[in-house]
Amino acid sequence: MAEHDFDGIKYRDDGNRSPFIFRILFGTLAVWGLLFMGYYLLSGWSSEKEFAEKQRLAAAKSAAFELKEKSAPGKTAGPKGDPAAYLAAGKLIFSQRCVACHGANAKGGIGPDLTGSVFKFGKSGAAILESVANGRPGGMPGFGKELGHEQLEGVVTYLLSLK
Repeated sequence: MAEHDFDGIKYRDDGNRSPFIFRILFGTLAVWGLLFMGYYLLSGWSSEKEFAEKQRLAAAKSAAFELKEKSAPGKTAGPKGDPAAYLAAGKLIFSQRCVACHGANAKGGIGPDLTGSVFKFGKSGAAILESVANGRPGGMPGFGKELGHEQLEGVVTYLLSLK
């Protein structure tokens, strides 16, 4: 082992070996990297598979929702359907779409009380149908594009039955 002195800097030639701790850290990093790559490359993991699975689940959920909507009582009842069927369908639709604003008992919340004898835009069937189908200024959304005519009639029947 020769020692050299260049400008006051001592140089030792001991085989150009790095410090022991650096060799341990590098070896640990190399082993971890191989294990990590082996797990993700050889285990069959794929983000594309996960994405395809999420799309399949979303499509199945959408199909189930559409099937439920098609089989709802309000869709099958005709214009001269049973009033009890309209009432049941209206109650179901009210519980799904209206409870958030008007409350479970329709006594009001964000939206107005629907059990009173007077409504701001009228309590006739036509006025209620107009409100439900097209909405009203001040926060009432229109459901005419989402619900069929029989479903709207069911909601009207249910609202007129409230006291």
